[in-house]
Amino acid sequence: MSVVSVIMNCHNCAKYLCEALDSVYQQAFKDYEIIFWDNVSTDNSAEIALSYGEPLRYFRGREFLPLGAARNAAIEKARGRYIAFLDCDDIWLPEKLEEQVKLLDSHEELGLVYSDCHLIDENGNLEGDTLLSSSKLFRGNVFDKLIKNDFIPMPTVMIRRKTLGEVGIFNPKYEIVEDYDLWLRIAEHYPIDFTEEPLAKYRIHSGSVSKNWELAINEEFQLTEYWLEKKANLERGFRGKVKQRQAILNASLMLYYFRNGEKRKAISKSMNLIRLFPYSLELVPMVTAKLGRVLNPRRNRW
Repeated sequence: MSVVSVIMNCHNCAKYLCEALDSVYQQAFKDYEIIFWDNVSTDNSAEIALSYGEPLRYFRGREFLPLGAARNAAIEKARGRYIAFLDCDDIWLPEKLEEQVKLLDSHEELGLVYSDCHLIDENGNLEGDTLLSSSKLFRGNVFDKLIKNDFIPMPTVMIRRKTLGEVGIFNPKYEIVEDYDLWLRIAEHYPIDFTEEPLAKYRIHSGSVSKNWELAINEEFQLTEYWLEKKANLERGFRGKVKQRQAILNASLMLYYFRNGEKRKAISKSMNLIRLFPYSLELVPMVTAKLGRVLNPRRNRW
C-alpha cells in the first residue's frame, strides 16, 4: 500500500497532461500511487495516461461528473494514508510530496497541509508573484481566518485519509467552491499547517473552471451564509469580516448584472446589500462610481 494517493481528474486535458504527470514521476518521494480518473475525455488523454504505466491506476467514468463528484469517485479508489490533488493542467515541484509527508508524519494532530504556489500562463511561463505573495499564510486552528478568505490553493494540499473519513469528502452540490467547503470542514475540527516554500505551479488559462466567477461568487455567498448560521458563536469581529466580504461579492455581481442589462438579478443583489447594511456602507463610493459608468452610455468602460 502506497503512502500517498495522488488524485488526478482529467477531462480533455491532453495539451498539458504530460507536464502534470511528469511532475509526479519526478518527485523525490517515490512511495505514491496515481489515481487517474478520466472524466469521459474525448481527446487522447487516455492514451497519454496509459502510456505511463505503474504506479498510475487508470479509471474511466461512465458519464461526465462535476469536478467534486469526479474527485470523490477517484478518492474511493485510493489506498494511501495521505491524499494529494493535482489537476491535469497544474504542475508540482519535485520536493512537494517529500516535504508534506515529512510534515504530516511528524505532527499527527494535523488534518491538512498546504503551501503557496507559483502562477504560470498557458505556455508555462511564470506570471509575476506567487499566488499568496500578498497574503499571510496561517497555521494552527485557522477556521476563523479561513472563513474570511480561502487562502488554500488546491494543487498544494495534502490531507490525511482518516480526516476525510471523519469530515466527509467533497460536497457535489458545489461546482466551484467544493474545495473551499472541504477546507472549512477540516479546519473546524483539525489544525492545519504549511510549508514555507511554494510547492506547485498553478496554471491560469481560458479553460480554467475558476474563470466562471459568477457561479463562484454565488456559491461562496451560499457557503459562507451556511457557516455563519452554523457557527453562532463566531467572534463578532470575524463575523463582521465575513459579512463585509459578502457585501463585496454582492456588489460585484450587482454591477455585473447592471452592465449586462439583467435588471431583475441586479435588483436582487441590491436587496442583499440592503440586508447587509451596515457592512455595505464603505462600498457606497465604489459602487456609485462604477454604477455611474455602467448607466452612462458615454462612459461604458470599467
